[in-house]
Amino acid sequence: MVNEKAREGAGFAEKPSQPASNDHSERYPKLLGKGFPLLWFAIVAFILFGQSVSFRYTYLDDQTLILNNLDKLKSASILFTAFGEDAFHSPAGHGFYYRPILTISFMADAIVGNGSFAMFHFSNILYHILATFLLFLFFAEAGFGRIRSFVAGMLFLVHPMVTQAVAWVPGRNDSLLAIFILGSFLFWLKYLKRGNNRYVMLHLLFYLLALLTKENAFVLPGLIVFYGFAMRPAPLKKYSIAGTGWVIITVGWAVLRYLALGGLNGVPVSIQLLSIAKNLPAVLPFLGKALFPFDLSVFPVLTDMKVSVVLGVIAIALLAGLVAVTKPKQWLIYSFGLLWFLAFLVPSFVSINNQIPNFSEHRSYLSLVGIFIIFMVCTPVNKADFTRMVPIAAVAGICLLFGVLTYLHTRHFKDQFAFWQNAVDTSPSNAFNYNNLGAMYFLNENLEKAEPLFRKALQINPYEPMANSNTGLVCMRTERVAEAEKYYLEEIRINPTYENAYYNLGLLYFNHSHPEEGISLWERTLVINPAYPDAYQALLFAYGKMGRKEDYERIASKAKENGLKPTQ
Repeated sequence: MVNEKAREGAGFAEKPSQPASNDHSERYPKLLGKGFPLLWFAIVAFILFGQSVSFRYTYLDDQTLILNNLDKLKSASILFTAFGEDAFHSPAGHGFYYRPILTISFMADAIVGNGSFAMFHFSNILYHILATFLLFLFFAEAGFGRIRSFVAGMLFLVHPMVTQAVAWVPGRNDSLLAIFILGSFLFWLKYLKRGNNRYVMLHLLFYLLALLTKENAFVLPGLIVFYGFAMRPAPLKKYSIAGTGWVIITVGWAVLRYLALGGLNGVPVSIQLLSIAKNLPAVLPFLGKALFPFDLSVFPVLTDMKVSVVLGVIAIALLAGLVAVTKPKQWLIYSFGLLWFLAFLVPSFVSINNQIPNFSEHRSYLSLVGIFIIFMVCTPVNKADFTRMVPIAAVAGICLLFGVLTYLHTRHFKDQFAFWQNAVDTSPSNAFNYNNLGAMYFLNENLEKAEPLFRKALQINPYEPMANSNTGLVCMRTERVAEAEKYYLEEIRINPTYENAYYNLGLLYFNHSHPEEGISLWERTLVINPAYPDAYQALLFAYGKMGRKEDYERIASKAKENGLKPTQ
């Protein structure tokens, strides 16, 4: 019979009498003692990612989440309103992403940094450091020893797959999720070992914060149950306390989410599950990049990840080889690691629109931990003595290679041009990328570079949302009126709820002797989006110029109802 003390000290090992690893940390009491690992993680993180503090907006979600809402984020009132709306501040019934902790983190940066984007990037680095340190503590508490846990933490810190979660500000959602999930699991391990109820309370608190950060967190109780019953048995009483908390927290979160998003978002669960099933082949390139991070992209799509698919096949072969040479086999731990990898990755495969889904690498941030779990119990790693020169040199070499790749990949996030150029270069089959790179040049008044990119987008996909309208804008700016009209009408035909197309076509008509047609289109713009400020300005100008007092007062009143104060 195995006593409780032996069982609790076994960590991830299936047999309590066998330690999970050989710990040589006593040889490095100063280098790895107390808070020293945190210091080393911080130094390396700022060497790799410090450059990102000067980076600008990429115009992939960051302008919507932050730039367009800076005044709102600078108000402490958002600390409460964040729980009643989606992350993009969408009208009720139109949101999908319930992420109040993400919004609150943006609020903190906006207030502390007075709106400076550098503060947002600085915080992203801090979150990555904290997540890495918690990973180190998690592995150490699970019985892998401080040296082995530190090696895993350092490899995670410099892994190129985490770059987007650090260098792209909205990517912090995944590092925040990792902080709360790893923290929650860490407190659970402490609860199992020490039995102190304060640890189960902290575990539940972190689980709640994880749910309020990203929906993927709902898988945590299932992982804990699998871990407990398969590898580390504990009295049912301990699970009853936690289980009650899991149910209350999960149901409460689901109700909050339902109320904040105004229902089920118009995306039936069946459609979401079908989209996950359709996108399951993306698991292979994610696995390939996890072990061989060489085919990196800021906006990858499955069609263009052929290299990563091949790397995924090689990764499976490598993992199978490691398992084959490992004795005794740790099947339950392999299963736990694989389950962790899939549980935090696959839910992100949900597609909520008809666009080609992208498989951005920041989504693999927390799922990478599952791959580390598998490696940690395989013989080549588990039996390695990291106090000897050969293992140290091997780890240093991998860290150096990963670090160089990460440092170089980080530069692709420095501004909107570098970002979308990399998207075009690495995912050339995706019209969305060409359209967005063209938009960046258009906003920079470089019509000569913008127009070919818009036309390339339409060549790849004639139905690409906004590409026709954007081409129409270039034509209107260059006085090609008939051509501009053709593109605007085509955009309206294929994308009838895109308000910008109506507004811009209205400008074209109004400025070229068709004022009534222009006014009609502006009125239509407000039907689609009652909070469109430029349409109010245009209508007030037109009605004022025409002396149509009743229409002028009607539009002014409607603007006021929607919280706008147009100047005319």
